[in-house]
Formats: sequence, structure tokens, C-alpha cells
Amino acid sequence: MMSSKEQRLKNWLVSLGAVDEKIGSLAEINRLDLSGRKIAKLPEEIGLLRNLNALNLSNNKLDSLPDSMRKLSRLVNLNLRRNSFKALPFVLRDINLRSINVSSNKLSDVSILQECEYLRVLDLSGNALKCVDGCFASNNEIRTLNLSSNLLHDMSGVFSMLKKVQRLDISDNIIKEIPQTVKELSSIEEFAASHNRIEKIDAAFFALDVERVDLSSNLLASLHLGSLVSLESLILDDNPFEILDIDDGFAPCLKELSCEGCGLRELLLPASENLELLCFSSNEIETIPKEIGRYIRLQELDIDGNKIKELPDTLANLSYLNILYVNGNPLGEEAKKVITILNPEICDMNMKTGITIEKAIKQDLPQMAELLGVLFAIESDFTIDYDKQLSGITRLFEHESSDLLAAKYEGRVVGMVTMQRLISSAEGDYVGQIEDLVVHEEYRKMGVGSRLINKMRSMAVEYGYKRIQLAADVDNKNALQFYSRRGFKKTHLNIYHYTVSSSA
Repeated sequence: MMSSKEQRLKNWLVSLGAVDEKIGSLAEINRLDLSGRKIAKLPEEIGLLRNLNALNLSNNKLDSLPDSMRKLSRLVNLNLRRNSFKALPFVLRDINLRSINVSSNKLSDVSILQECEYLRVLDLSGNALKCVDGCFASNNEIRTLNLSSNLLHDMSGVFSMLKKVQRLDISDNIIKEIPQTVKELSSIEEFAASHNRIEKIDAAFFALDVERVDLSSNLLASLHLGSLVSLESLILDDNPFEILDIDDGFAPCLKELSCEGCGLRELLLPASENLELLCFSSNEIETIPKEIGRYIRLQELDIDGNKIKELPDTLANLSYLNILYVNGNPLGEEAKKVITILNPEICDMNMKTGITIEKAIKQDLPQMAELLGVLFAIESDFTIDYDKQLSGITRLFEHESSDLLAAKYEGRVVGMVTMQRLISSAEGDYVGQIEDLVVHEEYRKMGVGSRLINKMRSMAVEYGYKRIQLAADVDNKNALQFYSRRGFKKTHLNIYHYTVSSSA
């Protein structure tokens, strides 16, 4: 039998559609999603949910939390994204939280983090933070930290507090320098610092054991690349380099290197022969060195928008190359013959001009629903029902954790893909679920699917997703080959569906 307070809380939760009215006890609730309910204030009775371990309060109007929440001793995952908090509520210091997402608020004060020593995942992106020096517990357990899209300008006093951080995102701030204290990031695996004003990187950075680095869209004019012995991916796009050079010992395990839009006159070749992706698009390069032929594992080469006339015959060694972007170069006939010999699956020379990849708008949804019919005609697990498809794609469009991309030609939607945000217990953070990738038949083999996937992968990186995943029909050999060639790995999991029918 519920007490009056418990019944009052239950009635409130039922009114919001958050729990079933048949629920017999509040003790049954261990996960609760109250996102997008326009809630301005939580009832004090929320503290009665003693078994709650995950609470989603995102996309509401909250600027405070009730003191009773300190009773939620089992709560480990709290999502406060897209609310109106100006300071982190004091009550959080009394809860042993492991994960907090408080992105897209109005935070300028996060000082109570000094007392949140059990945190492992923290998202403070999209706030108004100018300084976070001294804001973390001295013995904190933070492994994943997102500080992107704030007003931070100096990280020298922050890095020393992040000895256990594995994934750090400081993108979209006003940082001018990566200081010597970066050496304190002894556990770092992923480091993102794009869209800042970085002009200088201390030599200590190159001694890190980091695997993925994004320094794109900064003000780097001179950079000497050396060491970084564990590095697998480096993005240097959109920096105004006057000097960029590479040591022979730089990143022996490097798989991806991107230097798009850097004003470079030379295509630099790192020593690593493990390269799978190489991008030097939108530069001033005239010559491709014949040594490029040693990258026998290369799968994607992007050199479009340069001044290249000839291509070396050694490109024929690249038997794994399946994506080649070369448009925007004054290629001669001999160069085109080399491309013909290579015969990559996707070559932008074959792409129809004028196709754009855009975020879908409401007016696109009817055409996207029709495209789903094309997809479901291939995938035997689904049936074509335009009304259902339109309803589904509309709900996806309206959901705050979904992204929809449309490929358009002359205003017509000729391709599409969707992605939804999920929480992975394995990753301990958000992942992206890609679905509904389809291109109209007459626009296939033109790189449209690749561009849709690439754009969605970029968005997943921007959001800090730890993984993107998808499902494909086991009989659709073309789709399976398409995904595997773009870096997706087959897992040992089988997918099962259970149809839930409403009781009469």
C-alpha cells in the first residue's frame, strides 16, 4: 500500500506518461525518462524513488533540483541536458553519481564538482564557462570529459587535474595554446581541440600516448610532427600552415591523416604504412609523390580541389582503395587512365554535380517516407506502408535526440540516412544508431551513400558518441560490402525483434 506522498508522486509520473498506472510500487522504478515534458520544477517527493539509478531530465525548464534528491543513493546516471541551470545544484555533491550530462544550459559555476569524486563521465558542453581551474576533485575518477562550446581560454591549470581522463573534448572555445601541463594527461586516448584559436603547441604534447587527435580549425602556422607513437588518427583541417613537416619516427601506427584546406603546396607522406585514409583536399598541391604507392592498405584518398595534372603509376599498387575524390583538379588524360585502372567503387569524377547533403527539413518528410519504401522492398524483415513510414519519419524528425540527413538534387530527395542517440552500458556513454540509409536507384554508384555516411560520422564525432552502429540485411550483399569497406566491423550479435501488441 502506497503512502499519500508515494501516491502523489505516482499520479504525477502517470500524468506525464512516464510510468504505467498499473505499477504497484515505486520500488519497481530504476530508470526514469522525464525528458521533453516542459518541467519547471520537480516535486519534493522525487526523493522517494530509492531504487532509481538512471534519470533523464533533459529538454525541460529546470534551474534547480529539490533537496530530497540526496536520498537517491543508487542514482548513478543523471541527464540535465537542455535546461536552464546557471550553477550546478549543491544537492549533486551528496549523490554518488558516475555520469552527469549538463550540456546546453547556462552554466557559469560548476564549483561543486570539487566534491563529486566518483564521477567518471561528465558533459559540460554548450555552457558559459570561462574558467574551470580547481573545479575538479583532487582524486577524481573522470574518464570522459566534454568541455566544448564554452568560453575557456586557458587550460594550463586544468590538465593537471585530469590524470585519469581518457577522452577529452575542449573544442569550440577560445584557447590559444596547448601548454606544457598537457603532459599530465597520462591516460589520454582521444583529444579534441578543434575550432579554437590555438597558435602554439608545447613539445610535451608529442610525448602523449594518445590515439586520436583533432586540431582542426585553429590558427596553427607552424607545426613539426614527431613521436606520438600510439597515434592512429590526426585531423589538422583548416589551419593556415606556413610550415608543416613530419619526422620519420612520427606515429608509426597512423591510420588516418587529414589536412584539408591548409594552403599546403606539398602532399606530406608519413612513415606509417598502415594508412587507411589520407585527405589533402582544398590545398595548392601540384604533384602526388610516387611513394604514395607504399600505402597498400589505403582505402580512401581525397585530393580534390588542388592543382594536380598527373597521377603516378604507383597508385595502381593501392588494391584496397575504394573511395577516390579527385574533382577540382586539372587532370590530364594519362591521369584519368590511372583512375580507370584503379577502378575505385566511389570516384567523384563519376558523381552527378549539384547533389547536396543537408539536414532534413519538414517539407522533405513525404519524399523520405517514399524512399523508405525503396529500402523496405530490399529488406525482407519490413513491409511497405507509406502511412506508417511517414508517421515514423515524422516522429524521428521531431525527436530531440535524432538526426536526419537528405541528399538532394534539384530540390528532390534522392537519398537519406537517420541516426538516433542511444546509451550504451558497454561504452558508459552515448552511441549513435544509424538506420534508413537508402539512395534512389538512378543515383547510386555516384558516392551519395558515402557522403551521407561520412557526414553522419562527422556528426557523431562532434556529439562525442563513442560508437556508431547499424544493422543490415544478411542477404543484402551490396550493403554488407558497402559498410565493411567504410570501416564498420561485423559483430557476433544477432538482432531479434519481438512484436508488442496492445491488450484488448
